[in-house]
Amino acid sequence: MPRNRFAAFIIFLTVFLALSPPLFSQEFGPRGPEGDIEDWTIIESSYATIYAERDIDLRNVARKIDVSFARYDPIEKTLFYDKGISGAEKLANKIDIIVRKDKKILDMHPQGFHIDIRIYESNKELRGIYEEIFKESKDHKAFYIHKFRTIYVSLPNVSESVLAHEIGHAIIDNYFAILPPMKIRELLACYCDVHLKD
Repeated sequence: MPRNRFAAFIIFLTVFLALSPPLFSQEFGPRGPEGDIEDWTIIESSYATIYAERDIDLRNVARKIDVSFARYDPIEKTLFYDKGISGAEKLANKIDIIVRKDKKILDMHPQGFHIDIRIYESNKELRGIYEEIFKESKDHKAFYIHKFRTIYVSLPNVSESVLAHEIGHAIIDNYFAILPPMKIRELLACYCDVHLKD
């Protein structure tokens, strides 16, 4: 009897998910709203494609992200001490360091992990993107959308702490086949932030 109920539940769940409307409008394409590609500086790292609005100083962004904890890690310290590289390379290295640390903290290593990170010049632009996607107004420092595999953040809010939290969400959402409840995901993402510098 329990086996029949389980089978019926699985069939119901499959039909329900197949008939459910998509969470977001399809007008944004696979990765969300982006505007003209010429408006962005695009940087590739091992784990991310980073899009920064064209006027953003990448050295300034890299300076705002403190990964000094990496100097104690035998693998990461070579990247940490790498001098004479461009702002784009420094930013890419720092993102990769945070991704690897978050994976280690969570002990989650999703295969083929790769995300987009979009850095907007102002909080106002970030609010505008959130409103465009969700059709409601909220004031977030940053947010992650699993459907687009994209982290959205504004330049004033860029920090290792904010990125560790949002990258934590990305790792968690890409690790589980069936996502845990939102409160559990939020706790795990906070855990990344809290233990980043351990």
